[in-house]
Amino acid sequence: MKVSWKCLNVRWTPCTAILFGICLFKLIYWEVLLLLLTAFGTFQSFGLLFWPQGIKPDFTSHLIPYDGCFYLSISDAGYHAGARECAFYPLWPLIIRWGSHLAGEGGLLTGLLLSNVFSAAAWLMFYRIAAERCGAAAAAWGVVLLATFPGSLFYQFLYSESLFFLLLMALCLALDNHHYRLAAALAFLLPLTRPIGAFCFVPILWQAVTVSPPKWLERWPSALALLTGTASANHGKATWQRWLPALTPFFGWLFYLYLMWCWTGHPLDGFVAQRYWGVHSIRNLWSVPTFVIGWLTPTTWHAYRGSLLDRSAFMILILCLPLAWRIDKRLIPWMYVLGVIPAMSGTFTSYTRFASLIFPMFLALGILVASPGRRWLGYCLLIAFTAIHVTLAWRYVNFKWAG
Repeated sequence: MKVSWKCLNVRWTPCTAILFGICLFKLIYWEVLLLLLTAFGTFQSFGLLFWPQGIKPDFTSHLIPYDGCFYLSISDAGYHAGARECAFYPLWPLIIRWGSHLAGEGGLLTGLLLSNVFSAAAWLMFYRIAAERCGAAAAAWGVVLLATFPGSLFYQFLYSESLFFLLLMALCLALDNHHYRLAAALAFLLPLTRPIGAFCFVPILWQAVTVSPPKWLERWPSALALLTGTASANHGKATWQRWLPALTPFFGWLFYLYLMWCWTGHPLDGFVAQRYWGVHSIRNLWSVPTFVIGWLTPTTWHAYRGSLLDRSAFMILILCLPLAWRIDKRLIPWMYVLGVIPAMSGTFTSYTRFASLIFPMFLALGILVASPGRRWLGYCLLIAFTAIHVTLAWRYVNFKWAG
């Protein structure tokens, strides 16, 4: 029996095709993963994790190692003063809790469903943003490379990457379409999701300046050309709303401190809890020698520290910088905030996972491989990304370090 798309009344647009591909990718991903776990899953490395006392492993434990366990714990029991869970930011576990109450399901199932729905929506938004800047072919390649990138395995699990990337893509769309009040609300939520969200005021402010440069910049045509690509200012409709999204990340960060004060009795408990992990520190942001030495001294192909894979992901970012500059100068601050700051603050720890959020990098890669003469490079990257992604995903669900 033949089925015609016309009988289903489906308008087969590029966005529809991308959405269909994303959903198919996730469906196959989970079918294969669950089948392999049923047949070959192991609990050999289970005891290496910081699991709550008295909990024995079962099949669902494969789906919540590492950070997933902590997010689920926070969604169930909240924060406690001095606990290591305080290092994790609250919006994602709160959404899991609210979703569980609404759906009447457990936090694990609700969180996994929300993570996959959020990431699918975010990838579709990324396609729209990329297509407007560089065309449908490059945008499609960008989505494919984003979905198969090794660090993107965490878009399927109980990690905050899905929510953060969704907020990020919605923010970019709101800014591009001059919906500044919506952009301000989205920017407010970023620091409640991940620590890097507090730094997002930098690219937002850069975009506000480039859209409507201040009149005083006309005195320095070279600086104006550097920011906007033109030596003449286009003031447009300058309103206070244009600058509002650049301010709200600061207020979101203050609200995060207030919440931690209410929940634990100390507003800086989240920063104090970083001592349990011994990696990330804001002091590393101005310790350039530490950063350079860490970059040049990998110790293993992939581990919590000294990962060659994490440093290789940073090299991809560096190689994409010139192309991103040519595409749109406004992408460079995003690459700095999303790519350079996490690399410096944690000396590349978990960098492959953090790199999955650097949307300008995938936009640049999409443009690079979209031309017919470079398709071979696109297929090489696709094969390499997929092979490493599969390896890390299998390590993750079997309680070994993946990112």
